[in-house]
Amino acid sequence: MGLIRLLIIAALLYLAWRVGKRLLEQARQGRNSAQDNSSRGPQAMLKCAQCGVHVPSPEAFSHNGLHFCCQEHQRRYLEHHDN
Repeated sequence: MGLIRLLIIAALLYLAWRVGKRLLEQARQGRNSAQDNSSRGPQAMLKCAQCGVHVPSPEAFSHNGLHFCCQEHQRRYLEHHDN
């Protein structure tokens, strides 16, 4: 009976150690990505010609000086204004 309790306690301690280690790694990764995002500096925000939403310039879709938040809005705008 004592050996079984010892094995169960050892298994629980091992699981707690693994979970704690994983949580610490995730916290470190979250801190590192937050620092990476803040070190890039401000980004230009571009207004979607279709819906007016502002998106960061690297994420915007551009065509002939117009900017869009997604390809669907770009397609809709161009279909409507090309006719």
